[in-house]
Amino acid sequence: MRDLLVALHPKPWRERYGEEFRALLDDTDLTPRTLIDVVAHAATQHVRARFTLVLVALAIVASTSVTHLALQAGLTDNILWAPTTPRRALALSASLAPWAGLLVRTYRRHRKPIEKG
Repeated sequence: MRDLLVALHPKPWRERYGEEFRALLDDTDLTPRTLIDVVAHAATQHVRARFTLVLVALAIVASTSVTHLALQAGLTDNILWAPTTPRRALALSASLAPWAGLLVRTYRRHRKPIEKG
């Protein structure tokens, strides 16, 4: 059971912390609370390892949902619409906002620091 709990974690995490974590589990009673904590921790580590992918998936869901709502509300007939009214502009902004957020995040992560001197 303890090997399975270690195996739930991503491979890079196991390579770095696996032995130490296994030793910790050997010294711990496997209560339902402990099992839930370990499974939740493993899930968190998988999300962290693929955080950008998770953000892209969330952006797709958010953008698609807003576009669907705009279609249902009669603000547009397709996914490409001009912001000719304030409501249409707001819907278009809401549809594009997740992608703008990803662009800002990517820019901040990859920009080079300005050297002082």
